[in-house]
Amino acid sequence: MTQKQTPISEVGEFGLIERLKKKCNELRLSANVTSQIILGIDDDTAVTRPSPGMLQLTTSDLLIEGVHFDLTYTSMKHLGWKLMVVNLSDIAAMGGVPVHAIITVALPAKITVEMVDDLYDGILQAAQTYGCAIIGGDTNTSIGNTMVSATITGEVPDRFLKRRNGAKPGDLICVSGNLGLSHAGLKVLLREKKRFLESRQPDGFDSQLGEYTHAVTKHLAPKARFDVAMTAAQKEWVHAMIDISDGLTSDLRHICQQSNAGAIIYEEKIPFDPLVVQVAGEFNESALEYALFGGEEYELLFTVDPEHKNELSKHLPDISVVGEITEEKDTITLVQEDGSIKKLMSGGYDHFRQ
Repeated sequence: MTQKQTPISEVGEFGLIERLKKKCNELRLSANVTSQIILGIDDDTAVTRPSPGMLQLTTSDLLIEGVHFDLTYTSMKHLGWKLMVVNLSDIAAMGGVPVHAIITVALPAKITVEMVDDLYDGILQAAQTYGCAIIGGDTNTSIGNTMVSATITGEVPDRFLKRRNGAKPGDLICVSGNLGLSHAGLKVLLREKKRFLESRQPDGFDSQLGEYTHAVTKHLAPKARFDVAMTAAQKEWVHAMIDISDGLTSDLRHICQQSNAGAIIYEEKIPFDPLVVQVAGEFNESALEYALFGGEEYELLFTVDPEHKNELSKHLPDISVVGEITEEKDTITLVQEDGSIKKLMSGGYDHFRQ
């Protein structure tokens, strides 16, 4: 049975806000998070009291329909989850823990009350998973596409703060998880969208996503790697850290630029999921390029004092050493499997370049 869809105009802006306020207030979070909230979604601003002895972290991301997501294959629940994770991942990369979030949405007429409910179900699922309270935001209409934004604050003890500028020549370059999987998932979703549009049978369309579930999930519902970040933050021998949002090459270049250093990456050491190789082959493309330049991974990229290499597997499972930091400033070199050497350009995603 098709769920009834209610135009937002039927409940109005303030009715929608009350509905969302009720959903957000149902979150069950730790006493540390809730005790910091003096005023939540009740006044002109939220009022919080930061924890003593901590540094506050603040990050914000805007997701725009047609630029960052496509509602043809992205559910509103997945969109809500991902909105949170792209911000939460930034908090993790600094060695911090999330505390509060402010959500802003701009909604065109095609979005119904039930769709907003689904969006917030995804937001609140992520908030509950990672322990982050929703304390405010804004709702507005849009004459164009859907836009959603989250601003998240976190905190970190001074001594655990990780930045991009701490890499040193000789440091090992490490990544969590496997690379290229999110881009592989996007390629499959775009192919299925094309099949859907060409089928002219929207009600009877049979998507072929089963064997690609792992890649599709990585793209639509990524995870913030606090499991790695919390341990890495407490190790003095982890010198610099960033999350992989724009691609390995682009984000490694951020570390190199901030640290006045360069890098060497070894192709044979890059961790590939077998599905990345399969999908790249189906499109007659390179799995290596998926790993080097594919964005939206939200894995962690960090550098480690080489004297502590043996401690990596002991303290940080699911980690691969893919290269090392060099003294050649802002130069990233790829050593290919055949031994040949290639200078890597920035690549990765750039909002203002084609």
